[in-house]
Amino acid sequence: MLNGAIGIGGLISGHRQFVQWMLALTGAVVLMCYGQCLYAADPLKGSKLYQSHCINCHGANGSGEMPNTPDFSRGEKLLQSDNVLLETIKAGQGMMPAYRGMFTDDEIRDLIAYIRTLRR
Repeated sequence: MLNGAIGIGGLISGHRQFVQWMLALTGAVVLMCYGQCLYAADPLKGSKLYQSHCINCHGANGSGEMPNTPDFSRGEKLLQSDNVLLETIKAGQGMMPAYRGMFTDDEIRDLIAYIRTLRR
């Protein structure tokens, strides 16, 4: 064998290590990029947020205490995806202030999960 040359066994071993390294790297990237999608919203945590930030306008049972406030107990406003509701809460609407930066997306998902329980 030439000086410094790698034999066929070394090439196979090096290739196997490279493939294992690439699989581990790919798995790590997938978990980092899609880990948020695996979050399960917690209506109990959402209830606490609702009690402290939403109840004055939306009411204890979600029926709405102020004019033009959605009635969550009837559910029409809840016929939207969680992502649409999340963006609405973040941006604010009508008299409701924007909560972007005040709550994390996961906290808003918790809140949405709780609001969905108010439906009669």
